Amino acid sequence: MDSRTMTAEDFAPFFREVHNCSPFPWQQRLTEQVLADGEWPDVIDLPTGTGKTAVLDTAVFALAAKPEVFPRRVVFVIDRRIVVDQVCKRALRLADALEQPLERPTTALVGNRLRALSAGGKPLGVAALRGGIPLVSRWSRQPDEPWVLVSTVDQFGSRLLFRGYGVSPRMRPVHAGLAGNDCLVILDEVHLSVPFAETLGQVRMFEPASRLPRRFAVVEMSATPSNSDTRRRWFRLDQVADIEECEELRRRVRAAKQAELVAVQNHKAMPAKIVRLVKSLTSPGKTGAAASSVGVVVNRVRTARETYSALRDAGYATHLITGRMRALDRIDALHTIEPAVDPKRDCDLAEPTVVVATQAIEVGADFSFDAFITECAAVDSLRQRFGRLDRRGTYHERTGRPAPAIILGPKSVVSAKKPDPIYGESVKVTWAELRRRSPENHVDVGSRALSDFRDEAAASKDRAPLVLQTHMDAWVQTEPEPLVQPAVDRFLHGMESSTSPDVSIVWRQDMSAQVLRMVPPRQVEFLQVPIGAARAWLRGDNETDVSDVPSKVEEAGIASRSASVARQCVRWEGMGKDPVEVVRASEIRPGDVLVVEAQQGGIQAGTWDPTAEEAVSDLGDRAQFEYDQQRATLRLDPQLFIDSLTRLLPTPDEEHEAVRPRRDRICEWLTLVLELESEESWLHKVAQRLLHDGFDIEPVGMEEDAPSARYYVLCQRRHSVKSAVDQTTMDGSDESNSLQGTGATLRSHLEGVAKRVGQYAEALGLPPELADDLRLAGRLHDIGKVDRRFQEQLVGGDPVELEQLEEPLAKSRPGARRVWRYPKGMRHEIGSLALAKSSDTVLSMAHDRELVLHLIGTHHGYCRPLPQTPKDETPQELQYKCNGHVMTAGTDLMNTTLAPEMADRFWRLVDRYGYYGLAWLETILRLADHRESEAAP
Repeated sequence: MDSRTMTAEDFAPFFREVHNCSPFPWQQRLTEQVLADGEWPDVIDLPTGTGKTAVLDTAVFALAAKPEVFPRRVVFVIDRRIVVDQVCKRALRLADALEQPLERPTTALVGNRLRALSAGGKPLGVAALRGGIPLVSRWSRQPDEPWVLVSTVDQFGSRLLFRGYGVSPRMRPVHAGLAGNDCLVILDEVHLSVPFAETLGQVRMFEPASRLPRRFAVVEMSATPSNSDTRRRWFRLDQVADIEECEELRRRVRAAKQAELVAVQNHKAMPAKIVRLVKSLTSPGKTGAAASSVGVVVNRVRTARETYSALRDAGYATHLITGRMRALDRIDALHTIEPAVDPKRDCDLAEPTVVVATQAIEVGADFSFDAFITECAAVDSLRQRFGRLDRRGTYHERTGRPAPAIILGPKSVVSAKKPDPIYGESVKVTWAELRRRSPENHVDVGSRALSDFRDEAAASKDRAPLVLQTHMDAWVQTEPEPLVQPAVDRFLHGMESSTSPDVSIVWRQDMSAQVLRMVPPRQVEFLQVPIGAARAWLRGDNETDVSDVPSKVEEAGIASRSASVARQCVRWEGMGKDPVEVVRASEIRPGDVLVVEAQQGGIQAGTWDPTAEEAVSDLGDRAQFEYDQQRATLRLDPQLFIDSLTRLLPTPDEEHEAVRPRRDRICEWLTLVLELESEESWLHKVAQRLLHDGFDIEPVGMEEDAPSARYYVLCQRRHSVKSAVDQTTMDGSDESNSLQGTGATLRSHLEGVAKRVGQYAEALGLPPELADDLRLAGRLHDIGKVDRRFQEQLVGGDPVELEQLEEPLAKSRPGARRVWRYPKGMRHEIGSLALAKSSDTVLSMAHDRELVLHLIGTHHGYCRPLPQTPKDETPQELQYKCNGHVMTAGTDLMNTTLAPEMADRFWRLVDRYGYYGLAWLETILRLADHRESEAAP
């Protein structure tokens, strides 16, 4: 680590070097306070538009200054998908500056200190958890690396409660171990996620005092805090030091904004009404200054789609942004609207631009509009929305007039007898109070307005159920899971919430198992929708209303189409599972990743639309490249390309009459792609990568009786990827990790894991005795692979090669075919456990022998808490020598005490280290095992 000390005085130059501007006074003051106290405040109370996301800069700076005090992972939790992308953008800017500091001396100092914290050599990683399963989870690959994670409540919360949505049961302890240790959790706009904040506070109370470091903190951050609990430490703006003495902040806070109240009959009438209102706002006659950009926010995705269509038909340059979009579609849309919503814009646009959105841009999104139209909502939501109106006060400063806004009150909602399914009674109370305060039908909506409404006008704050030890005991059992266990959704969203948890949908032209293995689904092509809406769409029911906030919209129940029209889908469960099992709508589960045919529709203007029947674009190959910049693939399916590229597209049908080899023909076609596609396009970059690094060609077959394949799939050569093992095939959860073709010997692998896990333990500040126990577990975790049947698998079933082995293998030989000789249901780690238990001499090297035995038995995620010990019909005698001591054990363990002993040991260790502490220790060993396997020559 860089020996130069860091102080709070270094923060301002660091901030300037990264962002080309000085920090606000409050940002400097917060950094000084955090470093001086050695801890974070419980609550950060800041108005919208004051730069709250800069807490990321303070968190990263504090980690570099005092890594022994502050957590390595900064988790920014916000329940808005669009904000996840926006916050990630800032975090990526910070990470890029740290990676390449150039002429930035303070940034170089911070980067060097962060880089020294781990063996990875990367100062800071950035990841987003929006939904589904990130199949290459780089943030969860190494326990000692500094990371900024930006996540929704569902994604981080489900991981924390050992039930990660989209995470396989055997990997859940790893995600829980990382989520529950060494984390600074920043709950942005905490008023949106009160139940999760309560759950978060409760689960940490179960952690016992232990020898593990306690680097874990929770910070609640909001522009609309609900109370001023004096028992908690608060950080607030100083009216003099932070506002009066800062011209930029003063202009933002004091920008004048005024809204007109407009009644409308119902949601069906809103699109036409909004068209007329946009016309008035963009014409000079209404306000004296025509608005160049107009933001429109409505409460339902369907209303947003219909409003978008009406404005487009009226001739306006209109864009649609919701939280129900695929990440790549959203990135494209945000790039398109950037000039119109840039808060730093100080001039009019060439033509009026309208952005139609849902609650997705309500908080955190750094958008600014000259004028604003919003459907009435709870008052705290309105305050957040008006934070997108003249965000930096430049419109007011330029025109001398208040920025204009309109609040629409649908009579079907504000005068209804029933509560609104999204905002309950609060929207009616808010509308009535707005009408009472605006005798001339206008109301102040500036940053200091709307703050003194009565409590009933705010969205109701649901409460989380009480977390009991029995709940934690059930969740911590991840493999096998208990038959009866509490669902986690109410602990994330509240007792009264009937919100459907999300599932992820992926659209592909080809859903075959072969293609999904070669071009696996990636997070950036997922579209998250509530499970109820997905079921209704798959069944062919009428559309279910969807919002971008938790709501009580009921799932449709009666199919309106015949069964023949119902849509098919397959559940994707990762590389280790058969991805082509067709599932019915009733069989899908929270967190599922569902693959559907692109021709089945479901997206319009980039947004979820269950009524749309047009084919959906297949983003599979683009997603491979954009996901982690690690692989380039191209499916040469004619359906995926425009006509100019399909004319010369090589196909398997040409094989029998082609004069030149297919590789030459494919290279010629890739060269054509370079000529026709822009250098900035993903397709141009992928073609360039394939030509430069080389590629393998895989024909995609039809039915068994088909005379030829349908098309080729090009995959970037494995040797050109960053590691020797294709990381897309590694999930750490099954025997496939042993069948990698590296030929690593068992002893070299065990020593490598022991060395690596010791490095992790020391870097994380674990006590020396715990580091020693992790090293010992690393030396013993795979010794059960000495079983002759397992070794036969690693040589592809070749008996001659098996006899010629000079020492046992840990990984399969290069080119070995995949065969299975191990008895069904048996696990090599149980053999390792039996061998280790056989030698008191070897176990005497442990400080906590129970911990060592547990780590050996759980290093693939099984045995939490009960192992399987099936009958071995052909029992073997295992033998392994460690430090000169011979260990022996049989493999028929069915009628032994091994299983109940392991279960009892598990609960004793939970009491000793805590639910999260024990998971963390398992994680440290398992990730060391993964990385050593990956690094094998």
